[in-house]
Parts: sequence; C-alpha cells; structure tokens
Amino acid sequence: MTVFAVTLGALGVLVALFWLLFGSPATETPAPLDARDTEEFLPVNCRYFPQIRQMLETEDHQFMRRRVPRHIEVEWRRERRGILGQYLSGLGQDFGRLERLARLIARLSPEIRRAQEWEWMWLGIRFRLLYRIVELKIALGSSSADDIARLTDPIAGLAAELESRMSLIAECAPSHLHADFGG
Repeated sequence: MTVFAVTLGALGVLVALFWLLFGSPATETPAPLDARDTEEFLPVNCRYFPQIRQMLETEDHQFMRRRVPRHIEVEWRRERRGILGQYLSGLGQDFGRLERLARLIARLSPEIRRAQEWEWMWLGIRFRLLYRIVELKIALGSSSADDIARLTDPIAGLAAELESRMSLIAECAPSHLHADFGG
C-alpha cells in the first residue's frame, strides 16, 4: 500500500510541476509572429504597478478595519483580491508578449547564442513559478507589494534587454541588406 501511495504522490508532484512550469499564466491566445510593429509585444500592464502598490498599503487596511462594518471590509478585501488577480493576469500577458518577442528576435538575429536562449527559458520558468506562488497568495489574501514587485522586475529587465537587442538588429540590418545586394 505504501508503494502505491508514494507512486501516486510522485505522480501528483510531477503533474503539479508540469502545471507550474508550462501552464500559461495568461489567458491571451498566442498570435502568429509576423512583421508586426514590435510595440504590441512590449509590456503594458506593469506600468500600473505604482497604483497597485498604493492599493496594497497597510494604512488602507487599518482604516477599513477601524471605520467600516465587518461585512463591508470583507467585501472590500474581496474586490481588492479581484483587482490583484486581474493585474496578475495582465503581468502574465506582458511576459507572454515578451517571450514571443524574444523568439522573434532569436529568429531575426542568428548571433544570439544558445546560452542566451537558455537564459530566457530559465527566466520564463522562474517567472511562471513565482507567478503561481503570487497567484496562490492573492487567493489566500496574503499578497504584498513586494510579491508583485518580484514579478514586475523580470518583465522590466527582459523588456530592456529585448529593446537593446532590437536596436542592435536595426543597426545591423542596413549593412546586411547592403552586402546582400552587392553594393
């Protein structure tokens, strides 16, 4: 009986890890990559972090606890969790767009080393794991601004790196075209 329980437990852990690592944190359906304007790949939701940080300030919680009836405070907390959940979903969409942009850049720039692609993959795994942890904390009502900040930091860092890579590609593109046409 214990071998069966251990096997069942190990299978459960494997399924949970698969969900954590490869489950999409965002509900956005992936669109095919083409020569669209790269602006649509850049993050849009993480720029609202200052408002989210303000929303998570403890002074608001203390004020509500002291000034309003319990049922109103409970409803207020539930609505805040809903807003945080929507923001978290937006961060997942931001990261997903950046991952698509990274794949596009890797296709356009053969100079990108495999090590860089592995680094981006590892960043994606870490982001998804942290995403699931923050998602669970929000569901339990114990999230903090620091939790959300740990998700916005990799998005901002990856966006800056990809913008830099795009600039390098843009600088090199005319010389490649010029050399290809024998001029």
